[in-house]
Amino acid sequence: MDARYSGIIMIDAETGEDGEPNEHLVLSPQQSPTQAFSDAALEDKRAESTHSIDKCDLVPAANEMVDNETSKIIADPKAPDAPAQLEPSRPVGWTTRKKLLLSLMLVTQLTVSCSFSLLAPFFPTEAEQRKKLSKSQIGFIFGCFQMSNLIMAPLFGKYLSLLGVKYLYISGLFLSGGCLICFGILDRAPAGPSYLALCILCRALGGVGSSASVTSGFAIVAQEFPHAIATATGLLEMVNGAGFGLGPFVGGALYEVGGFVVPFAAVGATMMLMSVMYIFIFPSIKSARRAYSGSLLSLIRIPAILIMSMTVFFAFFGLAFLDVGLGPHLKTFNLSVIVTGVIFMTAPILYALTAPIWGWLVDRGHAGRIMIVVGNLVCVTGMVLIGPVPIVGKSHLWLTILAIVILGIGFACSQVPVFRDMLMTAR
Repeated sequence: MDARYSGIIMIDAETGEDGEPNEHLVLSPQQSPTQAFSDAALEDKRAESTHSIDKCDLVPAANEMVDNETSKIIADPKAPDAPAQLEPSRPVGWTTRKKLLLSLMLVTQLTVSCSFSLLAPFFPTEAEQRKKLSKSQIGFIFGCFQMSNLIMAPLFGKYLSLLGVKYLYISGLFLSGGCLICFGILDRAPAGPSYLALCILCRALGGVGSSASVTSGFAIVAQEFPHAIATATGLLEMVNGAGFGLGPFVGGALYEVGGFVVPFAAVGATMMLMSVMYIFIFPSIKSARRAYSGSLLSLIRIPAILIMSMTVFFAFFGLAFLDVGLGPHLKTFNLSVIVTGVIFMTAPILYALTAPIWGWLVDRGHAGRIMIVVGNLVCVTGMVLIGPVPIVGKSHLWLTILAIVILGIGFACSQVPVFRDMLMTAR
């Protein structure tokens, strides 16, 4: 850059045609580069701005013009005192701190989702044969995890600023890991109502911990990545799907190696160790210490928020149904525990592979609500085929796998755009 010029970002009070503040790069003559903002300082200033932008819009001065092919500001040869050629500032937003923050969140999301689906291949059989539980009781053990999520997530969201984002994130991970270890130890508990009650207690508390981590995680995404909300959400959903897929495989493999306790002890200890490490390495998150004037009831009364909430509800309702019902259904094909775990992996892995694509498309202005509708229709098709319904015909292994593939793609298409849409609507 010419030594006589330096760039300062200015934000006009007037808004443009798209409703966003006008931003310009003002060039100040006779100022050396050492007196101007450094690249790192300018990057932090723009990353913390309330209205972040993906690219810096360079506005030429009266004696300048823009080269459309190179996107450079160059001197107008017809104007007097034209400055030397200037390079545009590089896009900002993904600082080293943000990359570290997102990386740690991805690892956390992977382990939390893995812990949820860890028991799917073997627990229904163990609970039914050894502990004499009915299928409805087993289903309730699976469902209480998500039920506690449903109850606690709005409360954590409302009081997040008072509890602290970092504290809630780390403590939720620690609680989830501890409850997972306790659930594995329950294998030594006697069969009967006491075993059922202890299983429900461990899963419910684990759901509280998961809710704390996930809720604060979404708050971190909204606060730290305003320029790429759907992209960051898509990456989190990618590892979320990978965790759901790896959980049954890892659980089935560790179960065959060391029995019932080993899968829960290994994953739970990993989560607790991670939470202790995060105390020292997790970046500090600035949280606004203020009370919110709105209420949850007023938020739900917004039609778009209600529809998106129902979309998430029924999607995870179907996912929980697969956790409980897919295992017994696959038993009719005489498959091993490991093969059953691999089939369980199919939908989450496809969810993980396609989620970043949907997030990228949404951040580039494509219709997120159309994606949600199409994704829901695809999920309905998968649910019709997985049984299948009587009009389709008899059940076949290839048809079941095809239905799982369809469900994995449909879940990603319908869920990734939801968070960004709800956030924009609430604002």
